[in-house]
Amino acid sequence: MDNNREIKRVSTGIKSLDKVLRGGLPIGEMYVVSGSPGTGKTTLALHFLAAGSQMGEQVLCLSLAQRIESLKQTAYSVGIDISNVIFKDFSSVEALQSLMEQQTIFDTSEVEMAEMMQAFTQVIEDVQPERVVFDGISHLRMLANHALTYRQELFTLRDYMSDRVITTLLTDTREVAPRDHELSAIAHGVINLSIKTTSHGSDHRYMHIPKIRGIDYALGQHDVEISHQGMRVYQSYRAIPAKPYEYTPNAYTPSNPIKEGKLIEAKTITSGLEALDQLIGGGLLSGTTCLLVGPSGTGKTSLSTAFARQFVKSGGKVSLFLFDELTGTLTRRAQGLGIAIDEFVSQDRIRLHELSFGNITPGKLNYLIEHDVETWGAGMVIIDTLTGYLSAMPNENRLIAQMHELLMGLSRRDIMTFVVVAQHGVIGPTLEVPVDISYLADTVLLLRHFEAEGELRQAVSVYKKRFGAHERRIREIQLQPGKIKVGEPLRQFSGILTGTPSYTGESSHLIEKDQAD
Repeated sequence: MDNNREIKRVSTGIKSLDKVLRGGLPIGEMYVVSGSPGTGKTTLALHFLAAGSQMGEQVLCLSLAQRIESLKQTAYSVGIDISNVIFKDFSSVEALQSLMEQQTIFDTSEVEMAEMMQAFTQVIEDVQPERVVFDGISHLRMLANHALTYRQELFTLRDYMSDRVITTLLTDTREVAPRDHELSAIAHGVINLSIKTTSHGSDHRYMHIPKIRGIDYALGQHDVEISHQGMRVYQSYRAIPAKPYEYTPNAYTPSNPIKEGKLIEAKTITSGLEALDQLIGGGLLSGTTCLLVGPSGTGKTSLSTAFARQFVKSGGKVSLFLFDELTGTLTRRAQGLGIAIDEFVSQDRIRLHELSFGNITPGKLNYLIEHDVETWGAGMVIIDTLTGYLSAMPNENRLIAQMHELLMGLSRRDIMTFVVVAQHGVIGPTLEVPVDISYLADTVLLLRHFEAEGELRQAVSVYKKRFGAHERRIREIQLQPGKIKVGEPLRQFSGILTGTPSYTGESSHLIEKDQAD
């Protein structure tokens, strides 16, 4: 939108939110920050005031709900410098009583409302601020018996602030006045904050902007994080525009993905395990997604680590996001299988991100991936496991939508992506996938336990590959000390579709544990 360049804006004090707003809030307008207690309304407002004071502006906070000391404590706890912010307390009994004493004849809610508004304007005239926050504006609604009176006063306040080009934030708690919709209708923009508890008991904060008049901004539900460093907003991945390109019929194929408007040639990515590479038809293509599906103990993480190591040896960089395993455990296991990655980690060629579903959100994961790809230059991304990542999601539908946009975005950048999915259970027909995203993947490697000669063994097969030929048979895989061994194609299996494959062929075709490479 060309008009965005002509609108003068002010920073919210939160760089990530300014990015969502495409540059900040239009100056001199009134905005409502709405949400239930604990969602971060006051924190956002304090960021807004601190940003103004850092630019040499006069900034004012009128507190209607909290004592000033409480506001200051909130600022200190999240690292916001409010040393130059002017605070005025309208929340205490003494403050309200002093207004009541100014009345001489009338003792109605309308008079109380008028006196309060007069007190606001008097403070504003004295301070001459460029930014004002009304913290707890919903408490003002309780002074008016009639919605019409309240609405009239809000219109008066809005026009008063606009005439003086004062950018105003009103924090609103709907629980105080649940039927109050005047603010949203009158305000130039509305920012809604919310908090939800996942099925695993972790609380996640979200932001949604239903309207900002006259400007373009990122749509969708954005994740919010509040820490000792303040508030951060993680933009919804679907709001990140794709790289522009010039369309030509049949131009987009796996051998010529699009990056920065140009077609580029895909690279072949191998595992370094000759038999496995033969199974998948010589290797995988950059810009595609490979799903590794199987129960615990079948070698999913080990195979993805083998691909990562080989990719780094050929000059690439890998970002590995761990939800279900500690980084130390992964590196020790890789060392024991002869695919050591410690050296590459110390050289910053492989980055290991150890994540907990209690403090990770979809938006934050997107940000970490985007940062490693765009800033650091990662050419391969591994998510291990999607099962653990699902625990960080508010619901399954959000996961599917987010993974679709994430994988499409990485494909456009020619990034090879591995997604590990752990099935519930170990053997038998009760194996379940927590969420099915196989239709999003270009290649699916299926790993299974199978029985042969009274032993439990592991097997790997290609369940799906969109581009290029691949073997249809199953190969045995063994995780041996110092190596990963993939055997020859096996023909004689029974019970594959039941979820419990049983090998009925010759034992000579199976891998011997002491068999040399």
